[in-house]
Amino acid sequence: MVHALTTEVYKTLIVGPRNVGKSSLVRRYLLGRFETTYTATVGADLSVATFDFPEGTIVLSVVDLGGQQTFAALRNRFYQGAHHVILVYDKTDRSTFEDIPKWFETLTEGIRMPSYIFLAGSLVANKADLKDASEVTTEEGHQLADLLSMKYFETSAKTGMNVGEVFIHAATSCRTRIKSSQAEQSSV
Repeated sequence: MVHALTTEVYKTLIVGPRNVGKSSLVRRYLLGRFETTYTATVGADLSVATFDFPEGTIVLSVVDLGGQQTFAALRNRFYQGAHHVILVYDKTDRSTFEDIPKWFETLTEGIRMPSYIFLAGSLVANKADLKDASEVTTEEGHQLADLLSMKYFETSAKTGMNVGEVFIHAATSCRTRIKSSQAEQSSV
């Protein structure tokens, strides 16, 4: 029996406080580079990442949303229809970690998910290469990720550490979640 390969498209949001390295993570993954100069994302930046798996191709539409408070209303417009979220904080800035529950709550409301459905996603502690400047422990990160039902990653956009794993997890978790949801609906 010959199986046709499929292409599936999923929307992934990358969000979090300003200056945590969201755009640097996307740039590192898609372009393989790190820039030392900082340029704030104005509103949103859209990118596409393609993954080829034996079962077919997954295309991630990656929406990198500016973390500044002035973009809050604009961010809400991008939340709807998201399949996965990558929540990022700066491991060297405790206040960004403490803001994550607020970001999660805003996302859940903006995506308008029923309370019994968990938002699929990843909690990412960026700038993990700056070990001496760390203000948040790995254990604290894991605890928050567990509380939010997310997978935890420590990354470095500068060195590339675990950056690919974050995006591969986003792609595979979208497929897994949609397929299991479709299976549940067809069994009803």
